[in-house]
Amino acid sequence: MIPVVVLGASRLIGQALLQRLAGHPAFALRALCDLGHERAPMPFGEVCDWRMTSRMPTKLATLEHHSGPASSLSGLSKPGLLVLSVLPDGQSAEADRAFAKGGARVITHAEEWRLHPDIPLIIPDIHPIPSEPSIIATPNCTTVMLSLLLTALRNEHRIDAVSVVVLQALSGADLSGPSAMDMLGNVDPHLDGEARALERETGRIFSEEFPISARCVRVPVNVGHTLLVSFKTRRPGELGDILTCLDDFRLTSARARTETAMERPFVLFENPRRPRPVPDADAGRGMALSIGGVARCPVLDWRLVLVGNNLERGSAANMVLTAEMLAQSLADS
Repeated sequence: MIPVVVLGASRLIGQALLQRLAGHPAFALRALCDLGHERAPMPFGEVCDWRMTSRMPTKLATLEHHSGPASSLSGLSKPGLLVLSVLPDGQSAEADRAFAKGGARVITHAEEWRLHPDIPLIIPDIHPIPSEPSIIATPNCTTVMLSLLLTALRNEHRIDAVSVVVLQALSGADLSGPSAMDMLGNVDPHLDGEARALERETGRIFSEEFPISARCVRVPVNVGHTLLVSFKTRRPGELGDILTCLDDFRLTSARARTETAMERPFVLFENPRRPRPVPDADAGRGMALSIGGVARCPVLDWRLVLVGNNLERGSAANMVLTAEMLAQSLADS
């Protein structure tokens, strides 16, 4: 089993990640860490404000939790260790770099690495896992969802332009997100940083092949981002062609062999009221992307609604799948 350290363990995304890793046959959790004041290790169950719907697994509760600066935490690093880093944006680079310097392989969800020219940006369903460098990045949750959709469409249709409005759940802002007083009966339509990240990361993944315009809005939903996507294709085609692209999209057999992967990542709905965050964000244990409302667009060629689980498909489960693919590639090398 591959030893694993999680950085940012107490965050909401960290808790979702740990819930996936607890009992995983390929990984052995060794330590859980957060940046903060330095102290002696304590049982994770005593320091974590657990917010998952199921109870904290006993094995997690008794694991050592480390708190300190990046320079102190990186003392845990060693060759053969896998680090999954979900530290807050703007705080991750120093810790990720320090663990990598100590010989660990680092998979990071930090925004500051995603556009770095020397750091691969990986969606494990569609990208090979590189043997080098020691740090690889996973995209913003909405980038993962949109890119999987566009990859499936692009198999048969040349895409010329994309416009997307994302209705983002509160959990996307983690535990420090907006208060109920801010969001009850309200929305926040000014998530400009999220929109820029979606545009720039998707541009990098598709080598700036087509323009993309994004708008991101925080809405009073617990879990599940809703993407309202319109896109223009070089050859408009027929509705049946678009649906077939999505229905036929499969992972290669090698990629589908892991614990977390879904061979068929899309669930298609004919019901005009679906998909919605409840219940569709939880499809496939949060790994499926639910799609409906596929129709002609009077401005671009096509439009549709996509719902995905931002904590799972967009972040935690996507990182676990990346780790599984990495373990598979190391075993095969």
